Amino acid sequence: MIQFRLTTYREEKAYQGSYFFILNKGNNSGKPLLTPCPNCFVCLCENDQDKEELYWLLFGMWQGKAIHPHLIGSVIPFIRLRELSDLIKLGLEKLTINPEKVRKNISKIVQMEKHQVNIQKQLDLIKQMKRALIFEVLK
Repeated sequence: MIQFRLTTYREEKAYQGSYFFILNKGNNSGKPLLTPCPNCFVCLCENDQDKEELYWLLFGMWQGKAIHPHLIGSVIPFIRLRELSDLIKLGLEKLTINPEKVRKNISKIVQMEKHQVNIQKQLDLIKQMKRALIFEVLK
C-alpha cells in the first residue's frame, strides 16, 4: 500500500524527497500541482513511484469531480485536510483491486496529458499569429 502524508504548505519550509502539491481552495480544490501556491497542501511520499501514482490518482479524482461533493464553504469552497486524506485512502483501496490495469491507465493518461499540453502550445501560437495579422492590418 502506498504511504503518504498530507500537510499544509508553508512557504518558509523546504520540502525534501518525493512530494507534490494539492490545491485546497476554490472550485479546483483537489487539483494536483507540481509547483506550490498559497492555498495548497503538500503530499509527501516515500518514493517517486508512489508520488506518480498518487499524483495521477488525484488528477483522475479531480477531473472526475470526485472531490467536488466534499467541498464546504458558501463563498469560497475548500476541502479539509482530513477529508482529502480519507478520499485518497478510499481511492487507493479501489486501486489495489486491479493494480496492473491502473498502471496501464495511468501511463495512457500521462501520454494524453502530454498531448494536451502540446495542443495547447499550438493553440497559443495560433492566437499569436492571429494577433500579429490583426496588428499588421491596423498599422
